Amino acid sequence: MKSKHKILVCGVGSIGSRHISNLLTLGEDILSLVTKRKEFPENWPRLEVFESLTDALDGRNYSHALICTPTSQHREELSALIEAGVANIYLEKPVGHSIDGFEVLLRRIGEGQRIIVGYDLRFDPGLNFVRELIASGRFGRILAANAFVGQYLPNWRPHEDYRKGSSALKAKGGGVLLDLVHEFDYLYWLLGRANAVGAFYQQNPELDIETEDLADVLIKFDSGATATVHLDYHQRILERFCVVTCTRGSIRWDLAQRKVAWVEHSGEVGELDFSEAERNERFVSIMSAFLSGVSDERMASFEDGIASLKMVLAAKKSSESHTFVAL
Repeated sequence: MKSKHKILVCGVGSIGSRHISNLLTLGEDILSLVTKRKEFPENWPRLEVFESLTDALDGRNYSHALICTPTSQHREELSALIEAGVANIYLEKPVGHSIDGFEVLLRRIGEGQRIIVGYDLRFDPGLNFVRELIASGRFGRILAANAFVGQYLPNWRPHEDYRKGSSALKAKGGGVLLDLVHEFDYLYWLLGRANAVGAFYQQNPELDIETEDLADVLIKFDSGATATVHLDYHQRILERFCVVTCTRGSIRWDLAQRKVAWVEHSGEVGELDFSEAERNERFVSIMSAFLSGVSDERMASFEDGIASLKMVLAAKKSSESHTFVAL
């Protein structure tokens, strides 16, 4: 039996297309799209298409809406959907490329409205296992975390000219700090609120892009823990991992290798292999949770999205001013 949710999807790029395919797989068939795109995958049914969000909202009501457009468009589109009274809004990460106006939008959210930010890594089985290990108390208090992510930008979407994509353009909210904001969100999810950020970023000529292509960040949290974050567009083979150092042991989550390894001060060691988990499973899971309307601690709220954006903007400010930035 197919669901009767009425869903609007704004933006049909790579992530928008992924969500649409997953929505169809989940049995959703009442979909409307906002896009200037004219051609769609052959296995998609005929869907209602609008060239502008204004046209899509004119005289129509939606139970759910997804914002999958370039980061620079998020604020305007989110404002329009809140104003239209759409009850369930899924906002792709990052929330925006500037904080301007988002805290005002936070206050405008109506009763019964909810905004979920698309931090799908919170649905990764390995990262969830790390969170369970920390919550168990076996490892004691978190002292520090060291996060690393790098992938060669030209290989992200080989069928496109990466120099014309959103990652390469300042006006579209590109650059490693915003592109790879997942690291800031999961550190916030694991360690809590941050209070100070220091950083240096680089803009190198080799990739021929106008945004930063490498950054190193230091974060201090209210708990007293610290974290380092390395982000780059240069690793020819994907690297994505985090080492969490605690008072009674350490835990390493490796998304590229799909393993979690840990060692306790008692000498006990262990490993979780989640290599059988397909990448798209976490996108299906987050979309299923969004549609269900059931409370799920893995879903990032709008407030969470603003918190991670503030960390990124503080990192940019720190690098440009050569100072630590308080949050």
